[in-house]
Amino acid sequence: MATTASLLPTFPRIFFLYLEPVMITYGMIMNYATRLPIFELSSTTSKALPIPSLFIPAMSTGYLFNMMLYGLIILLASPPNKRLLQLHIGILMLADFTHWAGLFSTIAENDPRGWGAVFDTSSWDAELWNLATYPIGTLAVKFATLAGWFGKIQG
Repeated sequence: MATTASLLPTFPRIFFLYLEPVMITYGMIMNYATRLPIFELSSTTSKALPIPSLFIPAMSTGYLFNMMLYGLIILLASPPNKRLLQLHIGILMLADFTHWAGLFSTIAENDPRGWGAVFDTSSWDAELWNLATYPIGTLAVKFATLAGWFGKIQG
């Protein structure tokens, strides 16, 4: 039985069915495994102990998990529909922009320099660089797929 995923050229099909879900899963696991200091909440007193807040990571992980399942259902369980596929990729592109918005607002809220910390990339560590640059690659693949650079979307 043909599915919406069958409309994709080879590389985008591999990307959307395997690579991106693996990367999303990795991000969800790392959210909890590293307990990033960016998600730590603490009092402003000098004797405060950092209290890890897993509420925000839990919400973002739940969102990512649902988006990943939604995407796989669209690709694997729906009959071939070119318009649905294009809209799905467009929504995933929007998710890359919201990734940046959430990341940069979190940095600004948790650093005394505010938005200056976002623009001071010299103080970013490797993990933050990864979080900031990962969507560039995924956005490029999504744009190239819609533009037909990997081949025409069938249908």
